[in-house]
Amino acid sequence: MADRARLATLKQTLLREVRYLCCHTERRWNTPIVKTLEDIRSVGSRAVFFGGTLRSLLLSRLFNRRPGRPRDLDIVVAGTTLEEMKRKFDAHITRETRFGGLSMKRYTWQFDVWPLDRTWTFVQSDAFNPQFSALPRTTFLNLEAVAVDVWPGDQRKRTIYSGDEQFFSGILNKTLEINNAVNPFPGLCVVRSLVMAADIDFSIGPRLAHYIAHHGDNLVQDELGDIQRHHYGRVRIDPGQLRMWINHVTDSLGRQADRPVLLPIPRQLTLWDEDTVAVRLHVLAGRRK
Repeated sequence: MADRARLATLKQTLLREVRYLCCHTERRWNTPIVKTLEDIRSVGSRAVFFGGTLRSLLLSRLFNRRPGRPRDLDIVVAGTTLEEMKRKFDAHITRETRFGGLSMKRYTWQFDVWPLDRTWTFVQSDAFNPQFSALPRTTFLNLEAVAVDVWPGDQRKRTIYSGDEQFFSGILNKTLEINNAVNPFPGLCVVRSLVMAADIDFSIGPRLAHYIAHHGDNLVQDELGDIQRHHYGRVRIDPGQLRMWINHVTDSLGRQADRPVLLPIPRQLTLWDEDTVAVRLHVLAGRRK
């Protein structure tokens, strides 16, 4: 009962943050977002915010007690094609992504937008039907396994698509874990997982720990730097530090293979500039013991 109540609270909090992000107000910071959403609506029938965008919104509210401003926005659109989107957003497109979407920039905001049926897992596997409710099953990490309607539906409500609730359970348990292990870039998955776990001070779940130990074993420091530059545009964490964390995860599995792993984070470590977070989930799970 308590977990259901906390899960319901998280969902209501997330919906409020999405409404705030999309709302027409005098706030200048979200004007490019509102304009882009209006343009997307002119070419697509429906759209959802997806993955990391929603994680950033919710964690900013829980950790910092303020509205989130994600570094970028991931938006999946139904009822349009990639060609139609290219024509509509030609002036803002910076590149096509390796997963079949478009990266766009408006002022300081970065948007990754793609048609629903171009989602990588839908293209690669017949086991999934291209629909919003299936999106949470496609992500590598549990803290990306969520989508929310950009616009309210007929009942003036937005729907949250969260499958088996791995996204919200991960937040309640403060644990980063594998959601869907099928991914064409295992090295990137290792790096992103370590950076994210360190950034939000979450434990690494047993399945993810085994994945990191297996796929991170042969990643040399130069490669750990190259992966960051290609994905983030810069090196966010010293490759030597990442190498130490991979070794720590591997050693921890040797002692207790079925337990979550917490990274040893140096006090002087500088993480994401806009997301320097002291974890304070008092109302959810208490302080870390």
